[in-house]
Parts: sequence; structure tokens; C-alpha cells
Amino acid sequence: MKTVRLSDSLKRDIRREAQKKYESANPERTFPVDKGMELFTEQGYPTKIDSTLQHFKTTWGFNCPTNTVHKLVISAEVVEPSGDDEDGNTYTQKKSYSLHLPDVAVPNVLVRYGDEMRVPVEADNPVFVECMEVEMHNDNRWRSEREYLLKIDTVLDRFATLNQLMKAAPYIKDLVPQDRLQKMHEKDDRSERRKQQAEIADNELSELREVLLEDALLGDE
Repeated sequence: MKTVRLSDSLKRDIRREAQKKYESANPERTFPVDKGMELFTEQGYPTKIDSTLQHFKTTWGFNCPTNTVHKLVISAEVVEPSGDDEDGNTYTQKKSYSLHLPDVAVPNVLVRYGDEMRVPVEADNPVFVECMEVEMHNDNRWRSEREYLLKIDTVLDRFATLNQLMKAAPYIKDLVPQDRLQKMHEKDDRSERRKQQAEIADNELSELREVLLEDALLGDE
């Protein structure tokens, strides 16, 4: 078995594969972006928009300028605990989440950034609550992944060779590139290599050997 150095590049390969395994076992949750139109309708915005367009034309005599939006951005004020404060202190934070909308024409006054409509909702709105839960889940997952990778980095730095690492943790073979495993499992016939090297030295350095012998003989005179 040959000795394979646990180089920085090999550590990166192992770490990258470990991260892929983690992400596969712990996928991120997705936001309920498909609930934009559902919420848009529940909040009565189609009726409000129609009424606004009709009122504008009745009042001014021409159609209200509109724009097509593709996103419904919902926001609410949320009470959060103040860090690690054990006194029960809190602070209020505004959170926003973007949901998908099919093409909807709305008055320009309601449009932000060219393609989104921003609306307030109550903090206990089911869609808003679901978005918060997704955000919390993904934040916790990110922190866990970071700790997981830091532990792997710490362990890898304690080994000089892949052989040592594999002996301590055989299961890590699933993260090691196949070519490195093959190299490690190649037969390392040191005795044969030493024999070949001796033959090369004997053939190529015969003249040096004779010189040294002659010098030794002359030195004895």
C-alpha cells in the first residue's frame, strides 16, 4: 500500500464531497412562492384595483397609468427576542418575502422596482408565517452546515496522510476521489525498487567504485 499525502487539494476534495452529502441529506426548504395569487385574491386586491381604475377614469377622464407586476412582496412587523438577553427584552423588526404573481396590471402608484407590488399583511397571516418558518429552518440549517464543515476541517488538519485518515475513519472513503484511493492501494514493493536502484548504481558508477578502490590502496602505501 502506497502512502498518499493528505494535501490541501485532497482536503478540499473531501470537504466538497462532505458538503454535497450534507446538502443532499438536509435540503433547504423553499418559500411558498406559488401562493402569491392566492394571497392577492384573499386580500381583495383585484376588486380594489378595479375600483381604483374605474374611480380614476371617472375622476380624470382617462385611464389610470398601470404597470404589469410579477411579484407580490408581503411585509409585516415582527417582535423578536433581543439576542441572548435573558430579561425578556424584545425589538420589532420588519420582515419581507417575495411571492410569484402571474402578469397583473396594477396602478403605477402601487409598483416598486418595475415589477413588484408591495403590500402589508398581519404577522399572523398563514402565508407570512410559513415564510418565516422557512427562513428560520434555512438559517438553522446553514449554521449546522457551517459547524459540520468546521469539524471536518479540524479533523483533516490532524492527519498528514490519507492512509492515516482512512485507518482512523474507514467510512470516509466515500468522500475520497477514486484515483487517490487507487493510488493508495497500489502495491509499494520497496525491496524490488531498492534492488533496481542498486543495479543502476552498480552499472553506472562502476568507474567511481574502481577509483575509490584505487585511492584506498594508494592510501595504504
